[in-house]
Amino acid sequence: MNKTIKIVSILLITVMLLSTLSQVCLASDSYTSIIDSVDQAGTGQAQEIEGLKTMAGKVIKAIRNIAAIIAILVITILGVKYMIGSTEERAEYKKSFIPLIVGVIVVVAASSIATALFSVAGA
Repeated sequence: MNKTIKIVSILLITVMLLSTLSQVCLASDSYTSIIDSVDQAGTGQAQEIEGLKTMAGKVIKAIRNIAAIIAILVITILGVKYMIGSTEERAEYKKSFIPLIVGVIVVVAASSIATALFSVAGA
């Protein structure tokens, strides 16, 4: 029951953060200045935005790849220690696998969500 409450609360916090970060607000004195800025954005700023998207995509991929490499190394080390360790050590290693797996899932999910947000923003 306690784990279910924790999982649900983490999911709710994630949804709340995503919903607050995805809102766009434009403030201006008049709507004509917004229309003028949108018209001007079609030329030079579009190339800058594409460059920014490309760089952000590279950073997200790098973070995901580094996290995967670290996860593989840590799982390998814990697996070897689990095979060699005594009964008490095996119990401790089993306990340390759960946060590791959850951490890997969080990193992969975060990078997937960021990639999805960039693809939706680019559409």
